[in-house]
Amino acid sequence: METRMTELDRSAEIARARRVKRVNAITALLIGSVLAALVLQLGHFGERQFDSLHLAAGFLAGLLYANAFEYILHRFFLHWGAGFLVQRHGLHHDTAGAPEEPRYVNFATSPWVVVLVFALNALPVLALELFLHVGLAVGMFAGFTIYFIAYEEIHWRFHLGGWLPGWLRAARNHHMLHHGGFEGRYNVFLPIFDWLFQGDAWKHN
Repeated sequence: METRMTELDRSAEIARARRVKRVNAITALLIGSVLAALVLQLGHFGERQFDSLHLAAGFLAGLLYANAFEYILHRFFLHWGAGFLVQRHGLHHDTAGAPEEPRYVNFATSPWVVVLVFALNALPVLALELFLHVGLAVGMFAGFTIYFIAYEEIHWRFHLGGWLPGWLRAARNHHMLHHGGFEGRYNVFLPIFDWLFQGDAWKHN
């Protein structure tokens, strides 16, 4: 009976967390679209935003920027010190496999956290556009948005199950080694900055 109750509790947690994940994705799409529209409304940012080359370059730059943000946040704000963020992230590590695990799998438990993340990351992108007129902002916001949604979905599947293509199964092993206590491995599914800055951590295979 106790085991059955535990399974029911976990199912309820998964259902609740799935709703949170869905709201986070919708929020990311909305705020990403608003930021792109803002760029287009400010005419001095130029008309190159929808040129195919600038869109593609901006999209790739947005993916890379999001990957760097993920690495920096995870390494320096979620694993250093003893503040609120470290404690909150520690619950994600401590509840792996427990009924309440789904509660701590999503990046954010509130859409306002998603808005804050996008707003803070929009500042350097808009500054780059304002001062250098590179014509990449729309593509970068698109890339950042897609990366954020992919991050939440893939991280969810790493922990709570779901179909994964072969290359993401390898990425899951990479992430689970992080949970196993191995040094580094702060990128969850696309370890670009792990490769760049912590190559020595790859001795653990």
